[in-house]
Amino acid sequence: MDHVKLISKEQIQKVLTMKKSIELVEKVYEAHGHDQILMPAKITLDTGESNDWPPYGGSYNAMPAYIGGSVDISGIKWVWGFNDNRKKGIPYIGGVIILNEARTGEVLAIMDGSYITDIRTGASAGVAARYLAGKDSKVLAIIGAGVQGKMNARAICEEMPIEEIRIVDIRPEAAEAYAEEMGPELGVKIVPCMSNEEACRGADIIITVTIADEPLVQWEWLKKGCTVLSLGSFQELDENIPLKADKLVVDNWAQNAHRGELVKLVHAGKLTEEQVHAEMPDIVVGKKTGRENEDEIICACIIGMGSTDIGTAGVLYKEYFAEDEELDTFAFRTYQNK
Repeated sequence: MDHVKLISKEQIQKVLTMKKSIELVEKVYEAHGHDQILMPAKITLDTGESNDWPPYGGSYNAMPAYIGGSVDISGIKWVWGFNDNRKKGIPYIGGVIILNEARTGEVLAIMDGSYITDIRTGASAGVAARYLAGKDSKVLAIIGAGVQGKMNARAICEEMPIEEIRIVDIRPEAAEAYAEEMGPELGVKIVPCMSNEEACRGADIIITVTIADEPLVQWEWLKKGCTVLSLGSFQELDENIPLKADKLVVDNWAQNAHRGELVKLVHAGKLTEEQVHAEMPDIVVGKKTGRENEDEIICACIIGMGSTDIGTAGVLYKEYFAEDEELDTFAFRTYQNK
């Protein structure tokens, strides 16, 4: 491959809807469940997000994967998040995806990774809700009114008959702006709340999508049949929620033991893999059960898998971009013939 295609965020946005993203995330989970994916745990480069040095307040993740089956592609996502980016007018999260031909390693495309990251994260929650939430879930509580608060709302509304979304944010003005934007878009009642407890009590589904590292949701606020989805990079739940829930589900145990909601419990020896009911791919392919009755309290920790990024990017490349002669390219060779 002498010329590598360059695929922009705007080009991806034209073809990747939330419905399509949910379909692709579920397809990747199915591939995991059938052992058609190679994916080492993500590697984190910490530049001050949780350490004192260097003092940049951010981190990077390297997320490689090979997707088999009909996708048959390799790639890596290089994604970053910096706490002070919003103050600088820059998105908190950014990323780039490199796709490789699976049999030769030749570079096929360099794609914007930020939008795929944003939408597939929400789509992962949508797939989780499909299998874990009560079918009559009408009230959704979201903690975090940023990009992921919006993506998750779009995904859950694709899957569930949501009638009311309660939104809460550390910045009340962000919750108000969220309601003004998302209410007309989704056609549901959106209620800005002044406290996490106000948002969570009585909710059918609770989603946390913040950069916090402290309990934002307490066990005693949960009603019977509640589904709690934690999607942040650190602890967002009272530890009693994953420990006492009728079912604890993860997308990938190796990554959840390394980063995210459950890390403190793992390091403290309070949680082992044996206490996890299932990984999402095993539920999707029917190896493990999802929700079995309307009274179960289910906690799912969705830390995000590079395979969903590479799988999404790979399908989009093959369906929409591989034969597009109008895309920008640049000359590149991975080897020289001798």
